[in-house]
Amino acid sequence: MEAIAGTLFGRWYVTLFGLTFLWCAVRHLGWRRTLLYLGGSLVVGLLFENGSVKYGFPYTHYEFNEALRGNELFVGDVPLMVPLSYSFMGYFAFAVGRLLASGPRRTRGRWVLAEWGLGVMLAVWALWILDPVSRLGHEFYLGRLFAYDGPGFWFGLPLGSQLGFALTAAVLVGMLAWLARDEPDVPVAGLRRHPHLTSLITYHAQVLHLAVVAFVIGADTIGGAAVIMWVPAALITAVQWASAAAAAKDERQVLDAVDEGRRQTLHRAGALD
Repeated sequence: MEAIAGTLFGRWYVTLFGLTFLWCAVRHLGWRRTLLYLGGSLVVGLLFENGSVKYGFPYTHYEFNEALRGNELFVGDVPLMVPLSYSFMGYFAFAVGRLLASGPRRTRGRWVLAEWGLGVMLAVWALWILDPVSRLGHEFYLGRLFAYDGPGFWFGLPLGSQLGFALTAAVLVGMLAWLARDEPDVPVAGLRRHPHLTSLITYHAQVLHLAVVAFVIGADTIGGAAVIMWVPAALITAVQWASAAAAAKDERQVLDAVDEGRRQTLHRAGALD
């Protein structure tokens, strides 16, 4: 019971993000597809995490803090909360990738490959902040969690770990793209009514809260990297969405003017008769 409580409550942030994932995914995919994805992501997480600890694939060699064993659930050499987090990391990246591909007024992008590619990019992008800050877990609430064997170019993380997670992201987002492949493209009134708005907010929450932690514990370079990566992308997206909204408004005005012209023509024709 102590290990279960340690996983659920000691890792409260995983529980919160996990519950948010379930709420979003069930509304989006339904229970059946959500459970299929949850099971698949858990299997991928367990295989890849244990494979890296034992054999160095796909994230290169690292190890988890053995002192955690008994305080929380382990599967093999990995704390259960780690592969469980694959579910929401993959889903939020996929949902936000689909939102970016479709824009705030549609639910689907023009190309499935664009939805998948953006989702993979967002998952890896999030990890560029999550992993470096998590490596410093001994300085905040996370606690000492893991350590890599060798030096790394990205705040102590080896290049192989980043390439390995790109593979993981491709698999997780690919699973979701396949499960949601037949969903129709539906018009939406705007971002505030978009079905993936909660995922957009939560994706930012999981990244930005650790960026704030980085500043608090003095890891200013990591926190600054998060801001430098996020601001240009956010501005580009905001400008693109605003331009698309303005273009749609202009198109509606043109169509309304054409309809009005037709009505006036028909009215005059009727008057002449």
